[in-house]
Amino acid sequence: MALDTIPQRTPRVRLFGLPLDALSPEAVEARLDALAGDGRHHQVVTVNTDFVAVARRDPSFHALVCDADLVVPDGAPILWAARLRGHRLPSRITGPDIIAMAVRHARARGSALYFLGGAPGVAARAVDQLRLRYGAFNVAGISAPAAGLDAAADARLAREVRDAAPDFVFVGFGCPKQDFWIRRHRDLVPAVCVGVGGSFNYLSGDIRRAPSWAQRSGLEWAFRLATEPRRLARRYLLDDFPVALALGWEALRHHVASPQGQTRRRA
Repeated sequence: MALDTIPQRTPRVRLFGLPLDALSPEAVEARLDALAGDGRHHQVVTVNTDFVAVARRDPSFHALVCDADLVVPDGAPILWAARLRGHRLPSRITGPDIIAMAVRHARARGSALYFLGGAPGVAARAVDQLRLRYGAFNVAGISAPAAGLDAAADARLAREVRDAAPDFVFVGFGCPKQDFWIRRHRDLVPAVCVGVGGSFNYLSGDIRRAPSWAQRSGLEWAFRLATEPRRLARRYLLDDFPVALALGWEALRHHVASPQGQTRRRA
C-alpha cells in the first residue's frame, strides 16, 4: 500500500469507549512507515483485555488510549467482541508484530530502534534473535532500568533515549506503566513509541510463544497460563477473565438488540 493512501488519522471504530483502528497488518505497517518519517512523537497502543480492564477503572488511562496516534487490537476477545457489535477488525496486531514491522523499516530506510525495559539482558537477546531472522539493522540503544526510578532518574532516562535519536522506541514496562511513561515524555522523545509488554521475552526465546493454532483460535491465554501459572494466574483469572466475560456479554446484548441480530432471531 502506498504511503500517500494512508491518512494522517485513520478512521476508527469504538469498542466499549475505546477507539480501535480497523487496519490490516499491511496497512498498519504502512501507517508506521508514514509516522516514522515525520520526525514527531507518536504513541501506539496495542489493546487487549488487560488494557480494557485498566481503562474501565482509570479515566486517565482511558484518555491516553483515546488520544494515541494508532490503536490496534491485540487479543482474540477484542476481535470477537468487535465482531458481535458489527465491527470488522481484520487481525490482531501484537507487540512482536510491530517490532518486526519496525525492523523491516530500519533495514529498508536506515532508521534506528531503541529497546527499553525488560529484565537485564533480555532485550539484547531479543535483538540478537531479530538480527538472525531479518539481518542487520540499526539499534539506537538498549536499556533495562531498575524498577521504581524517582522523578530525576526517570527524566535522565528519557533524555538518554532522546539523545540516542531513535526512530522507534519499544517500551517493555507492562501496562499501564509503559504507556504512561511514553505519554509523560511525549514532548521529549520525537519517535514512534510503542508499549510492548513482555514482547522482548518472546523475541529472545526466554518465554515460548503459543503455537500458531492456539494464537489463531484465541487460546494463547490458556497456553500462557499453563506455562506461567504463578505470574499470570491472578492477572488472567481475577483481573482479565471477568472483563472478557463482560466484553462478550455487552457485545452479545448489543448484537441481539441490533436490527441484524433481530433479523437472525426471526429467521
